[in-house]
Amino acid sequence: MAGNWASWLPALALLALLALLAWGVQWWRQRLQAVGAGGAALRVVSQLMVGPQQRVVVVELDGPTGTVRLTLGVTPQHVRTLHVQPLGSMPRAGVPTREAPAHEAPGTAAPRYADVARALRGEPDRREPAP
Repeated sequence: MAGNWASWLPALALLALLALLAWGVQWWRQRLQAVGAGGAALRVVSQLMVGPQQRVVVVELDGPTGTVRLTLGVTPQHVRTLHVQPLGSMPRAGVPTREAPAHEAPGTAAPRYADVARALRGEPDRREPAP
């Protein structure tokens, strides 16, 4: 009977090695996703199905002016920004910010989605300075 276990030992060792390899790959993928592009964190806060293929998704990301909460409308054809809410106001050095319109108090302007996306990709600000 002991000889039967000895014949199964290589197969069990291979199975254990494959399980360990699968766990290692999953751990590595999660670690890479946490780092993201340039260290930017993106978190899905909530999502709501509003139709068979339509949903509203709330995500938070670390943008150029701090943490930003985006409310997105998602369909199979496109993603549309429904609302942008800044949660933090700690601008990072070298990252473009948007000036507040005249009717808003200084320092209360929400960052534009395009500015956040451009900064996360590491692209320079291409807008012309205001006169």
